[in-house]
Amino acid sequence: MDNKKRPELLSPAGNLEKLKYAINYGADAVYCALDRFGMRASAGNLTPEQLSVALDYAHSRNAKVYLTLNTMPRDHELSDLREYAKILSEITPDAFIVSDVGVMDIIKNEIPNAELHLSTQASTVNSASINFWNRYGVKRVVLARELSLDEIKMIRSNIPDETELECFVHGAMCVSYSGRCLLSNYYTGRNANNGQCAQPCRWKYYLREEKRGETAIAEQDENGSYVFSSRDMRMIEHIGDLVDAGIDSFKIEGRMKSAYYTAAITNAYRIAIDDYFENRPFDERCTRETESVSHREYGTGYFYSSPQTDANVVIENEYIADRPFLATVTEFDAEKGLAKCFQRNKMFKGNTANLLSPKCFGRDFVIGNMYDINMNPIDSTPHAGMEFYLEIDSAKSGDIIRGA
Repeated sequence: MDNKKRPELLSPAGNLEKLKYAINYGADAVYCALDRFGMRASAGNLTPEQLSVALDYAHSRNAKVYLTLNTMPRDHELSDLREYAKILSEITPDAFIVSDVGVMDIIKNEIPNAELHLSTQASTVNSASINFWNRYGVKRVVLARELSLDEIKMIRSNIPDETELECFVHGAMCVSYSGRCLLSNYYTGRNANNGQCAQPCRWKYYLREEKRGETAIAEQDENGSYVFSSRDMRMIEHIGDLVDAGIDSFKIEGRMKSAYYTAAITNAYRIAIDDYFENRPFDERCTRETESVSHREYGTGYFYSSPQTDANVVIENEYIADRPFLATVTEFDAEKGLAKCFQRNKMFKGNTANLLSPKCFGRDFVIGNMYDINMNPIDSTPHAGMEFYLEIDSAKSGDIIRGA
């Protein structure tokens, strides 16, 4: 793929464990947050001490860490934000993902050399806006999710080559424009624009007749649909189109998803991107990997359509079940053919499972002899978080054992 720029693969890191899975399974960079001022308040997030560990871990593996400070804080929160900025001047991530001009100013005042990425919350949809932000010192813009590939190509042709474009390519989408929603605040008092969204777009609603007070469930049938609940985005089969549009960073949504989700989706996109740049045909197993995690119905967002022509809503508002995450391999003794594992879900001897390794597709195997931590034989792993040993022909630290 001469003359085509290889995009960055950017994965979610809701906590330190997920950050390590993302990097181990092929992410070039991860995005995370501290316990305040990020758009996913309930993701777990990192302490300043964990951010320091995360930076060391990522940099030792040639990966980057971007910190989200993309909420829209009120005046009473600014003193706390300035304190965070002072802490971050000592533990500086590779970039800050921001949306509020005041937040940008505070970061720049405290950390003059900070690299700024403009969040999708800023709803950037044209080159004039990007060129304005470029003059302010913003290096990268995370485009609004409502743009088509043709619109992104036009933007790319009208901005400097060194200005980077980032787009979400996989994961949950929001019914509101670039995620700016007031439903959660209205119904629950939880401010979505401060990272506390209760996801009322996924709730079941009823219609009530004005005079008689009769109610009807607002559900999918031949006359209606889930008008609020968006399909999940999946662009793994369209890597070439994304590259041709001039997108510099492919972003996976999901800081609140599981460590298994982070690993499996990152791994699938890593393989698809590498195959594309090695002139190998697209492998349908990449698509099947995206089916192995919890998700809603998939679509391609608005890359090939527009909000004016495509509602992008689900038919069935249900999560499609994923493969169970059974265990993580923490050590492997090749001579003994024995893997030390950390239990995530119950495993049974004799069942078929699947072993997932970085940059590989999973392989099925039959669960053989297992032993507790004291090497007593066991037929299952009933205790949450227990350590145990598993006889297996090959494995390595960080491999995931999942249901077949």
